[in-house]
Amino acid sequence: INKLTAENTHLKDRMVQQKKNLQKYAREYYRMGNEAITHAHDVRAAIANYDKALELYPEMTDAWVRKGVTLFNNGDFEEAESCFNTAIRINPVEFKAIYNRGKLRLKTNDIDGAIADFDKATTLKPDHAGAHEQFGDALLRSGREDLAGVQWRLAEVLRAKKSGKVPPRNSHTD
Repeated sequence: INKLTAENTHLKDRMVQQKKNLQKYAREYYRMGNEAITHAHDVRAAIANYDKALELYPEMTDAWVRKGVTLFNNGDFEEAESCFNTAIRINPVEFKAIYNRGKLRLKTNDIDGAIADFDKATTLKPDHAGAHEQFGDALLRSGREDLAGVQWRLAEVLRAKKSGKVPPRNSHTD
């Protein structure tokens, strides 16, 4: 029994090490995907690298998000949304996945879905000016100009705060 217990412990340790190695290799494929898209502008190579990373480590939300962003930028909206949905299923509070799915939904005229995503994104990261601006755009498209103005003003204030400038009082969003 002691020998089997020791063997079992040893096998579990090896499995943990193998999982760590797979995650390390997945992160390397993820980096190669990022380089393929940012430096070489090679969508095919980027997607292939993200796919390999996800094959090795299916719970890697960053790879799902980057693959989704790459597909979105390439006009493959349905597959991009599937990637964002998978990232959100893995981590329901993954800001980048929710924010980018909101941008995609706004682009594809799913205004209610976009509003829901931007509402959650601005809750998760209240200091993200881009999320507030996109939230305002979605609200405007739903006919809620007053609420859109509030979000745009927040975005303006956040950007000014970040840059160290004071935002103007009489802007189009007041």
